[in-house]
Amino acid sequence: MFYDLTSSLQYYINQKLNIVPAIGSLDEYRALTMQEKFPVRNALYEHIGLIDEFVRDNPQQFSQEELANVLSWKTFVRGKFYIERYLKKYAIFIGPEDKVYAVHGLMEPLDNIIDRSHLPQIIDTVLLPFADKVIYDGIVIRHQVFFGRGLSEDLKEIYLAAKSRGEIIESFRATQKTTIPPKMPKNWQPKLQNLQAIAETLQGGRGQPALYSPVFSLIKAAIALGNLATAAPSDTEALWQAFDRASRALDKTAETLQRRE
Repeated sequence: MFYDLTSSLQYYINQKLNIVPAIGSLDEYRALTMQEKFPVRNALYEHIGLIDEFVRDNPQQFSQEELANVLSWKTFVRGKFYIERYLKKYAIFIGPEDKVYAVHGLMEPLDNIIDRSHLPQIIDTVLLPFADKVIYDGIVIRHQVFFGRGLSEDLKEIYLAAKSRGEIIESFRATQKTTIPPKMPKNWQPKLQNLQAIAETLQGGRGQPALYSPVFSLIKAAIALGNLATAAPSDTEALWQAFDRASRALDKTAETLQRRE
């Protein structure tokens, strides 16, 4: 359906703008090479209002559902994207403003076009809504750029942060932004509370090695941080406070070890 719609729309655009001359039928347009169609494809996004005329004229007598798909393409996102990773169902694209998209392939998975060993990879393409998913428009322009570890780690962090916040864009519905609901987390509270109770019995002090006190404090602070992270993961302020306590306990442990050198 996607290729039927795009070829029909591009043929209509070509007839309106006469980009590739002497094309008298849809079959003739379909027979063109991708390189010959490329200027027409670009003209579509530069004259996006012609979609309304295409839907109004409906030269190929598409159904209302098919025309609704074409109309949704007016919300296209065009530009440079990083392909950060491949997941089982889709690829992770990071685009302008560090927005993260879950992008589906068309006739074949994207990792058949760009091998996962080449990731992260920067490309030019256009993202479109289609059948309640995000796809690319079939054209990917690669840039032969080598990325160092720093940028790769930055992109990974952008993806993980978006995943943590539930802000991976999987659909262009409504405001062009929906979220992938996070999986229901496992309930670690009973085990962490049990560990916390055990940790409270750990005592350093007189007659014991000096290292015991800071290490036991570090264990207690780390378990408390884990307990809070599972009980109130959205309480960022409390989590930072618990992290600071664990960090101070780690520093004291390091100071004690340094004195022994």
